[in-house]
Amino acid sequence: MIVLEEVLDMIRKKLRNKLPSHLDLTADTELDRLGLSSLQVADIVFAIEDEHDFEFDLAKALGITTIGEIVTVANEALAEFHQA
Repeated sequence: MIVLEEVLDMIRKKLRNKLPSHLDLTADTELDRLGLSSLQVADIVFAIEDEHDFEFDLAKALGITTIGEIVTVANEALAEFHQA
Protein backbone atom coordinates (compact mmCIF):
# COMPACT_ATOMS: atom_id res chain seq x y z
CA MET A 1 0.00 0.00 0.00
CA ILE A 2 1.23 3.44 -0.90
CA VAL A 3 0.81 6.03 1.83
CA LEU A 4 0.59 9.80 1.59
CA GLU A 5 3.82 10.39 3.53
CA GLU A 6 5.78 8.32 1.00
CA VAL A 7 4.57 10.51 -1.86
CA LEU A 8 5.14 13.70 0.15
CA ASP A 9 8.74 12.64 0.79
CA MET A 10 9.28 12.05 -2.93
CA ILE A 11 7.87 15.48 -3.74
CA ARG A 12 10.05 17.16 -1.13
CA LYS A 13 13.12 15.49 -2.64
CA LYS A 14 12.13 16.61 -6.15
CA LEU A 15 11.66 20.17 -4.93
CA ARG A 16 14.98 20.01 -3.07
CA ASN A 17 13.68 22.15 -0.25
CA LYS A 18 12.40 24.83 -2.66
CA LEU A 19 8.86 24.46 -1.38
CA PRO A 20 7.22 27.88 -1.04
CA SER A 21 7.14 28.77 2.66
CA HIS A 22 3.41 29.59 2.55
CA LEU A 23 2.49 26.17 1.18
CA ASP A 24 1.93 23.10 3.35
CA LEU A 25 1.88 19.77 1.55
CA THR A 26 -1.36 17.86 2.06
CA ALA A 27 -3.42 15.38 0.09
CA ASP A 28 -5.38 18.33 -1.35
CA THR A 29 -2.31 20.20 -2.61
CA GLU A 30 -2.59 20.74 -6.35
CA LEU A 31 0.47 19.62 -8.28
CA ASP A 32 0.54 22.73 -10.47
CA ARG A 33 0.94 24.90 -7.34
CA LEU A 34 4.19 23.14 -6.49
CA GLY A 35 6.14 24.24 -9.53
CA LEU A 36 6.93 20.65 -10.51
CA SER A 37 7.54 20.06 -14.18
CA SER A 38 5.65 17.27 -15.91
CA LEU A 39 8.95 15.40 -16.07
CA GLN A 40 9.34 15.65 -12.28
CA VAL A 41 5.78 14.37 -11.76
CA ALA A 42 6.51 11.50 -14.17
CA ASP A 43 9.69 10.72 -12.20
CA ILE A 44 7.62 10.46 -9.02
CA VAL A 45 5.12 8.14 -10.73
CA PHE A 46 7.93 5.95 -12.12
CA ALA A 47 9.62 5.80 -8.71
CA ILE A 48 6.37 4.62 -7.11
CA GLU A 49 5.95 2.01 -9.84
CA ASP A 50 9.52 0.75 -9.39
CA GLU A 51 9.29 0.70 -5.60
CA HIS A 52 6.04 -1.27 -5.56
CA ASP A 53 6.45 -3.30 -8.79
CA PHE A 54 3.31 -2.30 -10.70
CA GLU A 55 2.23 0.14 -13.43
CA PHE A 56 -0.18 3.05 -13.19
CA ASP A 57 -3.25 3.06 -15.41
CA LEU A 58 -2.12 5.66 -17.94
CA ALA A 59 -5.61 7.09 -18.50
CA LYS A 60 -6.11 7.62 -14.78
CA ALA A 61 -2.56 8.90 -14.24
CA LEU A 62 -3.03 11.62 -16.84
CA GLY A 63 -5.96 13.02 -14.86
CA ILE A 64 -4.09 13.39 -11.58
CA THR A 65 -4.19 16.94 -10.23
CA THR A 66 -3.49 16.58 -6.48
CA ILE A 67 -1.06 14.73 -4.26
CA GLY A 68 -3.91 12.71 -2.80
CA GLU A 69 -4.95 11.58 -6.27
CA ILE A 70 -1.45 10.17 -6.82
CA VAL A 71 -1.95 8.01 -3.73
CA THR A 72 -5.49 6.98 -4.71
CA VAL A 73 -4.66 6.12 -8.32
CA ALA A 74 -1.49 4.31 -7.26
CA ASN A 75 -3.33 2.18 -4.71
CA GLU A 76 -6.09 1.37 -7.21
CA ALA A 77 -3.51 0.30 -9.80
CA LEU A 78 -1.58 -1.69 -7.21
CA ALA A 79 -4.74 -3.54 -6.15
CA GLU A 80 -5.68 -4.29 -9.77
CA PHE A 81 -2.16 -5.48 -10.56
CA HIS A 82 -2.13 -7.94 -7.69
CA GLN A 83 -5.60 -9.26 -8.60
CA ALA A 84 -4.51 -10.09 -12.14
